[in-house]
Amino acid sequence: MRHFFNVFFLAITIAGYGQNYVVTGENLVPNPNFENTRACPKDADYIGGVVAWNLFPNFSSDYFHRCANQYQQPEYLMTHPYEEIQNFSVPRNIFGYQEAHSGDAYAGLSFCYEALSVKLREPLKKDSLYRVEFFVSLADSSNVGTRCFGMYFSETSLRVIAGTQISGFILDEPPQIQNTPDYYLIDTANWTPISGIYKAKGGEQYISIGGFYQYHDSLVQFLRPERALKKVYRGSEKQLGYYFVDDVSVIPYSERWEPRIGKSYVLEYVYFDFDKSNLLPVSYHELDKLVNFMKLHPTLHVSITGHTDNFGGETYNLNLSDSRAKSVANYLTANGIEKKRIIHNGAGSAYPIADNDTKEGRDRNRRVEFILNELEE
Repeated sequence: MRHFFNVFFLAITIAGYGQNYVVTGENLVPNPNFENTRACPKDADYIGGVVAWNLFPNFSSDYFHRCANQYQQPEYLMTHPYEEIQNFSVPRNIFGYQEAHSGDAYAGLSFCYEALSVKLREPLKKDSLYRVEFFVSLADSSNVGTRCFGMYFSETSLRVIAGTQISGFILDEPPQIQNTPDYYLIDTANWTPISGIYKAKGGEQYISIGGFYQYHDSLVQFLRPERALKKVYRGSEKQLGYYFVDDVSVIPYSERWEPRIGKSYVLEYVYFDFDKSNLLPVSYHELDKLVNFMKLHPTLHVSITGHTDNFGGETYNLNLSDSRAKSVANYLTANGIEKKRIIHNGAGSAYPIADNDTKEGRDRNRRVEFILNELEE
């Protein structure tokens, strides 16, 4: 069974909860989760019908929405026998099975042949910082997964004029936000975050998402080399590496980070694999802030506590929350913080901060917190 909201994440600023502010504005990406559409998708390349998102000439992307399930129902097929309708619905579609990261929709693209693009709500301000994030999941139909996927910022819209032969979408310079270079995006069951901090040159108005490299074996990991790729809607893509994309954000951000002694804080933008305790590489930037703060204040020690929602047995949740807290502690020691300055434990689901009966509440309850105090003599 596939999971909904599969990646465990801690990316919520909680007003009044003691969280030092870092996010300083609203998401600049319009229609960030692709929910707002002019119609349900019936065929490939429908991303141009999604509000705000634009279509690349010869590098078009696809669109998937739960509403498209209506076209796969026997009643519709019987009354429209001559329509050739490919399945671009959610969760099951032409490329496999995947629930949306949030809501009912997501986009999709072949990493070396297509790109997504949107105009931001306002131009970026010179030297300002922006927290950037989007989620990807490799489609079941893919034979390969890439280690090169990212977001590119530009002042003008990228337009590629090419012939009828799809040859790739290549930039003069690499995307400013990319996944960790040695981390292959090969998870077909879960959503993987790609995130980072971008310092604006000033005037950037467009973002584009894709692979941006000419296809080469050095860029990919072969998943099923022995299996012939089943027929897809573009036969020219022999080694298809196809990704779903959801929940895109570019948010004004401040590096000001001065936690108070004795207050509890949620570690933001810290991610673990689903149902596991190993940290994803995108977590390192957030944890480095804690590392650097403790190095600047050598008399402080930190208590780290993991929390879960109330799904699963309490013994399991206690063990998982403790393992995740331990992973954070291990990261601190691996980066120069002495073990004697760190305490970690798991609280399971004992201390919820939101309603476990809602998806949003469970997301908030799955968290890792820390408290700084002076070292005892």
